[in-house]
Amino acid sequence: MSVSAAAGHFLRRSVIYAAFGCVIAAWANESSGLEPFVIKISGKQTHEIEAGVGAALANRIVSIVEKPKPSPTGDAHDYVSFARYYWPNPDTPSHLPFVRRDGRSNNEQVALSDEPRLQEMDRNVVELAEAWAVLRREDCARRAVEWLRVWFVDPATIMHPNLEWSQIALGHDGGRGRAEGILDARGFVGVVDALRMLHGSPALGAADEAAIHAWFSQYLQWLLTSKNGAAEHLAANNHGTWFLAQSIAIARYVGRDDVARGLANEDFARITSQIEPDGRQPLELARTDSLDYSTFNLSAQYLVARLSAGLGVDLAGYTAPSGASLANAVEYLRPYNMAPDKWPGREIKRIEPGFLNEVLEAKEELAAARR
Repeated sequence: MSVSAAAGHFLRRSVIYAAFGCVIAAWANESSGLEPFVIKISGKQTHEIEAGVGAALANRIVSIVEKPKPSPTGDAHDYVSFARYYWPNPDTPSHLPFVRRDGRSNNEQVALSDEPRLQEMDRNVVELAEAWAVLRREDCARRAVEWLRVWFVDPATIMHPNLEWSQIALGHDGGRGRAEGILDARGFVGVVDALRMLHGSPALGAADEAAIHAWFSQYLQWLLTSKNGAAEHLAANNHGTWFLAQSIAIARYVGRDDVARGLANEDFARITSQIEPDGRQPLELARTDSLDYSTFNLSAQYLVARLSAGLGVDLAGYTAPSGASLANAVEYLRPYNMAPDKWPGREIKRIEPGFLNEVLEAKEELAAARR
């Protein structure tokens, strides 16, 4: 799956579906929980949720301590991942330091990472929480909370609230993690919404909820104060945008709207620096998969815009003095949405037609909210 497709999978959950067939009444009238920040329940069709419930309930719960090989840190609770675009060095006997090949995923390294299990937790928790919110399936709520306990509560399986050992590039940085690894946890935006949907359910008790809340408070503190967090915060490309999406969502979840609003306001400058007046995103166009990464960054920008709109910060309607705007970035990519093979830049991945649909839907939703 391309990086933009993975982002779109979540963004797709966060737009209002057309009202065909059997739909659910407005969230405020149907749930004892809290309204999600970006996932929209109002107008969602029951058959969409039902389609994935069986698999989500049947999936075995996996934890961070189930590593395929012993943790290089000596602690199985540390999140560990390896940089996917780094490969053994053919010019040295030890094959170190690994060398970067942009766009060429080293799947053997990825398989040694905790990233696949983290993403599985993200996906299952969101699907099960949606089933509770839409279908009132208590069995789904309970299964979602079982996942959450494993990752954020149970001392035997809990993940430490940091990403100090993420995206390790072997032979570099003394074998420690890199700032870029914070991208691995971008799915926490969905987990936060799942927690809000599960609030007040019979499955999520006060003690578990308090423990999870405390975990995310500690993780947010690490994001905002650690060396790797600071570096990712300053990243000029999609990494910095995804940092904002993750941090704003978590800050709002833990009741730090002051922090969230400050981060949201930072994105005005980021829009100005990332996007040219004609909509090009030069830092993403420089990548081997330039269409994929342009879409990936724009997906993150629209998540930031949706999270920020709830704080009274209008990013989607902003036009910088230079002429840069999210809308212009969308229009630059729109001609290729149904004809990605016509993209003039570099792209080694196969991009499917309709790759921009979720961004287009988010753009229209935010525009409608401003009218």
